[in-house]
Amino acid sequence: MSIKNIAGKLGRGAKGVSEEIREKIPAYIELLKILARLGKNISLDVDNGILRIREGFVNDYLSDVSIEDKGLRSVRVSCADEKASFSLELKKFLFDGVIEVPFTVEHFIFNKDKRSVTFKFGEKKIDKVNNYYSKIIFWFSLSVISIFYDKGDSLKNSFFNQDSLTVNPDGTHTIDLNKIPELRELFKKNVVNIRYWDVIAMDRLSFEKGLITLRLSRKLTNIVRTAIGIIEVLPKGRFIRPLLNRF
Repeated sequence: MSIKNIAGKLGRGAKGVSEEIREKIPAYIELLKILARLGKNISLDVDNGILRIREGFVNDYLSDVSIEDKGLRSVRVSCADEKASFSLELKKFLFDGVIEVPFTVEHFIFNKDKRSVTFKFGEKKIDKVNNYYSKIIFWFSLSVISIFYDKGDSLKNSFFNQDSLTVNPDGTHTIDLNKIPELRELFKKNVVNIRYWDVIAMDRLSFEKGLITLRLSRKLTNIVRTAIGIIEVLPKGRFIRPLLNRF
Protein backbone atom coordinates (compact mmCIF):
# COMPACT_ATOMS: atom_id res chain seq x y z
CA MET A 1 0.00 0.00 0.00
CA SER A 2 1.18 3.52 -0.80
CA ILE A 3 2.13 5.58 2.25
CA LYS A 4 -0.05 8.38 0.85
CA ASN A 5 -3.12 6.16 1.21
CA ILE A 6 -2.61 5.42 4.91
CA ALA A 7 -4.41 8.54 6.16
CA GLY A 8 -7.27 7.93 3.77
CA LYS A 9 -7.73 4.35 4.94
CA LEU A 10 -7.56 5.12 8.65
CA GLY A 11 -9.16 8.56 8.71
CA ARG A 12 -8.21 10.94 11.51
CA GLY A 13 -6.36 8.24 13.45
CA ALA A 14 -3.55 8.06 10.92
CA LYS A 15 -3.05 11.82 10.77
CA GLY A 16 -1.61 11.76 14.28
CA VAL A 17 1.03 9.21 13.32
CA SER A 18 4.44 10.76 12.75
CA GLU A 19 5.94 10.71 9.27
CA GLU A 20 8.85 8.62 10.58
CA ILE A 21 6.47 5.91 11.76
CA ARG A 22 4.31 6.11 8.66
CA GLU A 23 7.36 5.44 6.48
CA LYS A 24 7.98 2.21 8.39
CA ILE A 25 4.37 0.98 8.39
CA PRO A 26 4.95 -1.32 5.35
CA ALA A 27 7.73 -3.09 7.29
CA TYR A 28 5.46 -3.56 10.31
CA ILE A 29 2.69 -4.90 8.09
CA GLU A 30 5.14 -7.37 6.54
CA LEU A 31 6.20 -8.49 10.02
CA LEU A 32 2.60 -9.08 11.04
CA LYS A 33 2.07 -11.19 7.92
CA ILE A 34 5.15 -13.25 8.80
CA LEU A 35 3.87 -13.81 12.36
CA ALA A 36 0.47 -14.84 11.00
CA ARG A 37 2.12 -17.44 8.74
CA LEU A 38 4.05 -18.98 11.65
CA GLY A 39 0.77 -20.45 12.82
CA LYS A 40 0.32 -22.31 16.09
CA ASN A 41 3.81 -21.64 17.50
CA ILE A 42 3.59 -17.86 17.99
CA SER A 43 0.72 -15.73 19.26
CA LEU A 44 0.51 -11.93 19.39
CA ASP A 45 -1.94 -10.20 21.71
CA VAL A 46 -2.19 -6.93 19.80
CA ASP A 47 -4.18 -4.99 22.40
CA ASN A 48 -1.77 -5.74 25.27
CA GLY A 49 1.46 -5.90 23.25
CA ILE A 50 2.33 -9.44 24.37
CA LEU A 51 4.12 -11.97 22.15
CA ARG A 52 3.97 -15.61 23.25
CA ILE A 53 6.20 -18.35 21.81
CA ARG A 54 5.73 -22.06 22.47
CA GLU A 55 8.78 -23.71 24.02
CA GLY A 56 8.56 -26.46 21.39
CA PHE A 57 9.25 -23.89 18.66
CA VAL A 58 12.46 -22.84 20.44
CA ASN A 59 13.47 -26.45 21.02
CA ASP A 60 13.02 -27.23 17.32
CA TYR A 61 15.46 -24.41 16.58
CA LEU A 62 17.92 -25.61 19.23
CA SER A 63 17.86 -29.11 17.76
CA ASP A 64 19.33 -27.70 14.53
CA VAL A 65 22.20 -25.89 16.27
CA SER A 66 25.59 -27.62 16.05
CA ILE A 67 26.71 -28.42 19.62
CA GLU A 68 28.67 -31.66 19.28
CA ASP A 69 31.99 -29.82 19.55
CA LYS A 70 30.96 -28.66 23.03
CA GLY A 71 30.38 -32.20 24.31
CA LEU A 72 26.60 -31.82 24.13
CA ARG A 73 24.08 -34.15 22.55
CA SER A 74 21.13 -31.83 22.94
CA VAL A 75 19.88 -28.65 24.61
CA ARG A 76 16.24 -28.09 25.51
CA VAL A 77 14.35 -25.41 27.38
CA SER A 78 11.38 -26.05 29.67
CA CYS A 79 9.16 -23.17 30.83
CA ALA A 80 7.08 -22.85 33.98
CA ASP A 81 5.41 -19.84 35.60
CA GLU A 82 8.05 -17.10 36.09
CA LYS A 83 11.00 -19.46 35.56
CA ALA A 84 12.57 -21.88 33.11
CA SER A 85 15.37 -24.42 32.88
CA PHE A 86 17.84 -25.77 30.37
CA SER A 87 18.22 -29.53 30.02
CA LEU A 88 21.73 -30.31 28.79
CA GLU A 89 22.41 -33.82 27.57
CA LEU A 90 26.15 -34.38 27.82
CA LYS A 91 28.55 -37.12 26.93
CA LYS A 92 32.00 -35.95 27.89
CA PHE A 93 34.82 -37.98 29.41
CA LEU A 94 33.07 -40.43 31.78
CA PHE A 95 29.94 -38.36 32.27
CA ASP A 96 26.88 -39.53 30.34
CA GLY A 97 23.56 -38.02 31.32
CA VAL A 98 21.30 -34.97 31.52
CA ILE A 99 21.90 -31.91 33.70
CA GLU A 100 19.09 -29.49 34.49
CA VAL A 101 20.04 -25.82 34.90
CA PRO A 102 17.17 -23.64 36.22
CA PHE A 103 17.23 -19.91 35.55
CA THR A 104 15.23 -16.71 35.75
CA VAL A 105 15.50 -13.58 33.61
CA GLU A 106 16.43 -10.51 35.65
CA HIS A 107 16.54 -7.98 32.81
CA PHE A 108 15.78 -7.95 29.10
CA ILE A 109 16.04 -5.26 26.46
CA PHE A 110 15.73 -5.62 22.70
CA ASN A 111 15.71 -2.60 20.41
CA LYS A 112 17.72 -1.03 17.59
CA ASP A 113 20.49 0.14 19.91
CA LYS A 114 20.74 -2.65 22.48
CA ARG A 115 19.87 -6.34 22.61
CA SER A 116 20.78 -8.12 25.82
CA VAL A 117 19.40 -10.50 28.43
CA THR A 118 20.52 -10.99 32.04
CA PHE A 119 20.07 -14.43 33.60
CA LYS A 120 20.26 -15.67 37.15
CA PHE A 121 21.12 -19.36 37.25
CA GLY A 122 19.90 -21.69 39.99
CA GLU A 123 21.52 -24.83 41.36
CA LYS A 124 22.33 -27.44 38.74
CA LYS A 125 21.04 -30.95 39.30
CA ILE A 126 21.17 -34.32 37.59
CA ASP A 127 17.97 -35.09 35.73
CA LYS A 128 19.14 -38.58 34.80
CA VAL A 129 22.40 -40.45 34.31
CA ASN A 130 23.24 -43.42 32.17
CA ASN A 131 25.88 -44.95 34.43
CA TYR A 132 27.06 -44.96 38.05
CA TYR A 133 30.33 -43.15 37.27
CA SER A 134 28.38 -40.17 35.96
CA LYS A 135 26.82 -39.58 39.39
CA ILE A 136 30.21 -39.57 41.06
CA ILE A 137 31.76 -37.26 38.46
CA PHE A 138 28.86 -34.81 38.56
CA TRP A 139 28.84 -34.61 42.38
CA PHE A 140 32.63 -34.16 42.45
CA SER A 141 32.59 -31.42 39.81
CA LEU A 142 29.95 -29.42 41.67
CA SER A 143 31.27 -29.82 45.19
CA VAL A 144 35.04 -29.72 44.66
CA ILE A 145 36.19 -28.64 41.22
CA SER A 146 33.82 -25.65 41.12
CA ILE A 147 35.77 -24.11 44.01
CA PHE A 148 38.87 -23.78 41.84
CA TYR A 149 37.56 -22.33 38.58
CA ASP A 150 35.81 -19.18 37.42
CA LYS A 151 32.25 -20.12 36.50
CA GLY A 152 31.99 -17.17 34.13
CA ASP A 153 35.03 -18.24 32.13
CA SER A 154 33.65 -21.78 32.02
CA LEU A 155 30.40 -20.54 30.52
CA LYS A 156 32.26 -18.44 27.98
CA ASN A 157 34.44 -21.33 26.88
CA SER A 158 31.56 -23.80 26.78
CA PHE A 159 28.63 -22.00 25.18
CA PHE A 160 29.45 -18.42 24.20
CA ASN A 161 32.27 -16.54 22.56
CA GLN A 162 34.45 -14.42 24.85
CA ASP A 163 32.84 -11.09 23.95
CA SER A 164 29.15 -11.99 24.27
CA LEU A 165 28.98 -12.93 27.97
CA THR A 166 29.56 -10.73 31.01
CA VAL A 167 29.65 -12.09 34.56
CA ASN A 168 28.21 -9.44 36.87
CA PRO A 169 29.30 -8.78 40.48
CA ASP A 170 25.90 -9.95 41.78
CA GLY A 171 26.38 -13.39 40.21
CA THR A 172 24.09 -12.86 37.23
CA HIS A 173 25.19 -13.31 33.61
CA THR A 174 24.47 -10.85 30.82
CA ILE A 175 24.50 -11.99 27.20
CA ASP A 176 24.92 -9.38 24.46
CA LEU A 177 22.88 -10.87 21.61
CA ASN A 178 24.52 -8.57 19.05
CA LYS A 179 27.89 -10.22 19.74
CA ILE A 180 26.74 -13.77 18.95
CA PRO A 181 27.86 -14.28 15.31
CA GLU A 182 24.83 -16.33 14.19
CA LEU A 183 22.38 -13.79 15.61
CA ARG A 184 24.36 -10.81 14.36
CA GLU A 185 23.95 -12.04 10.77
CA LEU A 186 20.23 -12.60 11.33
CA PHE A 187 19.75 -9.06 12.66
CA LYS A 188 21.23 -7.63 9.44
CA LYS A 189 18.52 -9.09 7.19
CA ASN A 190 16.25 -6.57 5.50
CA VAL A 191 12.52 -6.47 4.77
CA VAL A 192 10.98 -3.72 2.60
CA ASN A 193 14.41 -2.04 2.48
CA ILE A 194 14.44 -1.79 6.28
CA ARG A 195 16.30 -3.97 8.75
CA TYR A 196 13.17 -5.30 10.31
CA TRP A 197 14.94 -6.33 13.49
CA ASP A 198 15.64 -2.62 13.93
CA VAL A 199 11.92 -1.83 14.14
CA ILE A 200 11.30 -4.34 16.94
CA ALA A 201 11.45 -3.08 20.52
CA MET A 202 10.75 -5.28 23.56
CA ASP A 203 11.45 -4.62 27.23
CA ARG A 204 10.48 -7.75 29.18
CA LEU A 205 11.03 -11.49 28.88
CA SER A 206 9.20 -13.87 31.21
CA PHE A 207 7.76 -17.37 31.27
CA GLU A 208 4.45 -19.16 31.54
CA LYS A 209 3.89 -22.90 31.50
CA GLY A 210 5.14 -24.06 28.11
CA LEU A 211 5.52 -20.48 26.86
CA ILE A 212 8.13 -17.76 26.49
CA THR A 213 6.49 -14.34 26.86
CA LEU A 214 7.86 -11.10 25.41
CA ARG A 215 6.41 -7.66 26.09
CA LEU A 216 6.51 -5.14 23.24
CA SER A 217 7.49 -1.59 24.13
CA ARG A 218 4.61 0.85 24.50
CA LYS A 219 5.62 2.70 21.34
CA LEU A 220 5.81 -0.52 19.31
CA THR A 221 2.43 -1.67 20.67
CA ASN A 222 0.84 1.55 19.42
CA ILE A 223 2.49 1.17 16.01
CA VAL A 224 1.31 -2.43 15.73
CA ARG A 225 -2.25 -1.32 16.48
CA THR A 226 -1.95 1.24 13.68
CA ALA A 227 -0.64 -1.40 11.27
CA ILE A 228 -3.47 -3.75 12.26
CA GLY A 229 -5.95 -0.95 11.60
CA ILE A 230 -4.56 -0.56 8.09
CA ILE A 231 -4.74 -4.28 7.37
CA GLU A 232 -8.28 -4.58 8.70
CA VAL A 233 -9.67 -2.08 6.18
CA LEU A 234 -8.21 -4.12 3.32
CA PRO A 235 -10.13 -7.00 1.69
CA LYS A 236 -10.05 -10.02 4.03
CA GLY A 237 -8.11 -7.92 6.54
CA ARG A 238 -10.56 -8.80 9.31
CA PHE A 239 -8.95 -12.25 9.48
CA ILE A 240 -5.57 -10.91 10.65
CA ARG A 241 -6.31 -10.79 14.42
CA PRO A 242 -7.37 -14.46 14.73
CA LEU A 243 -4.28 -15.46 12.75
CA LEU A 244 -2.03 -13.50 15.12
CA ASN A 245 -3.66 -14.12 18.51
CA ARG A 246 -3.85 -17.92 18.49
CA PHE A 247 -3.52 -18.78 22.18
